[in-house]
Amino acid sequence: MIVTYHQLERESSGDLYKVTCSQIEQHLQMLRELKNIEITFDDGHLSNFDYGIPLLHKYGFRAIFFVPASWIEKREGTMSWSHLRELISMGHHVQSHSSSHAALTHCSDARLQQELEGSRLLLEDKLGVPVDCISAPYGRWDRRVLRACRESGYSHVFTSDPWLSRGIREGIEVIGRLTVRRTMSTPHIRELLTARGWNRMLLQSPFILKQALKKSIGDRMYHKLWCWFANRDEPAGYGLQ
Repeated sequence: MIVTYHQLERESSGDLYKVTCSQIEQHLQMLRELKNIEITFDDGHLSNFDYGIPLLHKYGFRAIFFVPASWIEKREGTMSWSHLRELISMGHHVQSHSSSHAALTHCSDARLQQELEGSRLLLEDKLGVPVDCISAPYGRWDRRVLRACRESGYSHVFTSDPWLSRGIREGIEVIGRLTVRRTMSTPHIRELLTARGWNRMLLQSPFILKQALKKSIGDRMYHKLWCWFANRDEPAGYGLQ
């Protein structure tokens, strides 16, 4: 199983996707007891470097950091190219989170190619490492997006579906992840990662209901509700075509 984090912080701000340093340390203590656990970070926040790296090394983890390429050194609070190169020198991996963090399913064909290929080429040029993995912003993907990812040089697409079976779709490997939220306790995360049988099916039910709601009210309205629930502003350009 793969777990993914976003921004880290010293004290809780109330944002659903910002996890405190004390929380992630408790998680890492638990995760090192489990087998075959991988850790990823999305969005390239500077807090991942300042707070996350010392804790990852303390508990013996290496991670994949998915970064929006056009944010680097242009958006406040994100890692610089020198930060990313240092991550790589320490044994971590840096991969793509698109160019501008656009919802890929809402992009035109031309914009989609720009988001995918532009990000990969810039990261490879600046960091000197292969970039063949992408994390889909907001977890949004479909068959068209998968085909575009494959045609843009990627071989792996990481999603936000914790129950998705890892496998080949549209000629590219699609990989599910568990997104950690500040409201998740350490025992609950362990349960989500280790559940089997009927217990696993029961734990899947909230995700199934969420997908049904999204289908019922539409993606854009669902995203507005998600932003309200997560205590964050709706990002500019989410519905960009």
